[in-house]
Amino acid sequence: MLLKDMLAVVTGGSSGIGLAAAERFVSEGARVAISGRDAQKLQRAAEKLGEHALPVIADAASPGDMRRLYETAVGHFQRDVNVVVANAGVSRQTPVRETSLEQFSDVLGINVGGVYATVREALPFLARPASIILVASLAANQGTKNFSAYCASKAAVVSLAKSFAAEFVESGIRVNSISPGVANTPIFDTLGISEAQLLQWSNVIPMKRPAEPAEIASAILFLASDASRYMTGADLAVDGGMSGISPF
Repeated sequence: MLLKDMLAVVTGGSSGIGLAAAERFVSEGARVAISGRDAQKLQRAAEKLGEHALPVIADAASPGDMRRLYETAVGHFQRDVNVVVANAGVSRQTPVRETSLEQFSDVLGINVGGVYATVREALPFLARPASIILVASLAANQGTKNFSAYCASKAAVVSLAKSFAAEFVESGIRVNSISPGVANTPIFDTLGISEAQLLQWSNVIPMKRPAEPAEIASAILFLASDASRYMTGADLAVDGGMSGISPF
């Protein structure tokens, strides 16, 4: 088992990529603490994960909540944290003409400030060595109509991973980011993306389909485990070929 007896913390772990990553971690022998803001969704996820999972209601953008998350996880499982997956975030349509600076800042506060708080508050609780994975997006490197705040926030996440990696490398802490492409997660429901739009997006993916959360989770497991022990400061694209294959 790749993560036998390790402790992993996954923010935004109640659905989608976060939940899929937690499932893979448990299957590989880890104890997992998952966080989220919706108590009911979080409890359902924990029941699905089983006895080796601990749900903790926490807002990733709140340093106090993040500190409490790590304190609770370490106290419950009686071990230091080996893996952190900073996955919590939001995706909102933000057409420039219709989006205020406050709305723009709100997206960056959650997606960038939340990642910063997640990592900063983890430091006193980390084992050595440890692996931190920041969940970015293909959108970090592509402009997308009506999603300027989201794209900017994910570009910042990739940049944070590199800076964190440089700062922590001598401490035995690896930091990498992962950039999924279009993935079949509940986020599309909240965005109001129609089936026609999703089909249109799928047609430009070289593999002609969205990713399943479990496929993204497999890549996160790789970055969490010793299989990637010589990687830090890297961004791993898991996007069906979108970032590397020309459509022409």
